[in-house]
Amino acid sequence: MDVGGRDLLPPAILTLTVVSGLVDAVSFLGLGQVFTSAMTGNIVMLGLALGGASGFEVGPPLVAVGAYVAGVVGGGLLGRIGRHWLLVALIAEASLLALASGVAFMPISRYALIVILALAMGMRNVTTRHLGVADLTNTTVMTTTVTSMIIGSPIVGGHDPHTGRLAASVVALVCGVTVGAWLFHTHEIAWTLVLATIPVAVMTTLVGCFTVPK
Repeated sequence: MDVGGRDLLPPAILTLTVVSGLVDAVSFLGLGQVFTSAMTGNIVMLGLALGGASGFEVGPPLVAVGAYVAGVVGGGLLGRIGRHWLLVALIAEASLLALASGVAFMPISRYALIVILALAMGMRNVTTRHLGVADLTNTTVMTTTVTSMIIGSPIVGGHDPHTGRLAASVVALVCGVTVGAWLFHTHEIAWTLVLATIPVAVMTTLVGCFTVPK
């Protein structure tokens, strides 16, 4: 997506990475030690719960992984609809985040929020994967990103021109988690999710303006 000769995809994906941090901070702090975007963490916590570790439950991570898989399937199907797949995928994510924001204002089971948010994040990761921006295909898990950043840096004799992007991705996630944690403790979970919805909604509008023929 180019505007005035500038590729807006990298900053857009970094913005989505910030949103991922917000969402995971809210999920972990407010929904019971569960991640709705970082599935590695859920699988570890599921194993701990199954092993009888104190303070861990089977339900939340299991539900999150199941909903995430469903989101990946949905995102994969959306990727086949044609030229406007990106717009449709962003509309779907923004709608799910908005729904989660509304649900969070109601006295409803935490599992409803886990399902909605994990669905949104599953679709999101398919979206960024389809976009195929170099070194920015993952907005949720940083293990591979950190590894690639170090290997491509001058520290080990690397010369990867995208090392800056990788570092920016890590910083974006940390910023999102930090802001999400602060908002969770100073406001309610619902308002944090409202904030997470806004940049996705703005991005959806921009994609619609620049990709849909007038």
